[in-house]
Amino acid sequence: MAVAFSLTKAFFEWFSASDGVAALHKKHIEGDVALHMLKGTPMAAAPDSLKLDFARSGAGQAVANFMKAEQQHIGGWKVDRIVEAAGSEFNAVCWRQRLLEEVASSQVVLFSFVDCPWCLLAKERLAAIEGNEAWLPAGSVRTIELEARGRDGKALRAAIAAATGRTSMPSVWVGGRCVGGFTDGDMPSGEPGLCLAASPGFEALEASGRLP
Repeated sequence: MAVAFSLTKAFFEWFSASDGVAALHKKHIEGDVALHMLKGTPMAAAPDSLKLDFARSGAGQAVANFMKAEQQHIGGWKVDRIVEAAGSEFNAVCWRQRLLEEVASSQVVLFSFVDCPWCLLAKERLAAIEGNEAWLPAGSVRTIELEARGRDGKALRAAIAAATGRTSMPSVWVGGRCVGGFTDGDMPSGEPGLCLAASPGFEALEASGRLP
């Protein structure tokens, strides 16, 4: 176990210092929209039905596990990179307030990347229960696609990262608090008042009846 942990840590140290990641980060800084690791890949261009199949598959679970390990080992480093990508004009105080206003606008607020398989899973499940659960009446789910917000989407993602310690999407907020993503909720450095402690993610919370 200790050897596996050390190897995983070493991998992510190499990954964060790699030329490929540096090139992607440079592109993100220079671009006008928020980016993610699948952007520009065949998966991002695939039909939504295939994205959903992938997210539910063993391969999708392997990617989700990779993301959890990434969060554990270099989560803080990723937060710093996302804040840097928001640009020198990014004002953390102002954008934190903007984030608070956004998450207070509906019972559930889902921050999303339009071509992210796990964002699609979250949308699918929310669409299935909205209006069918007492805690989630019709019209109480709001989805915010970060790419559609342009540079504001980059700043909003940076504010989410700073508040929760998470950079991946979706970012699911219920009653003004972040419950993490769809399949995981690790937020050890998240603001206590804004993040649900020890959250397993939206899927597990909803399945166990622990929402809202």
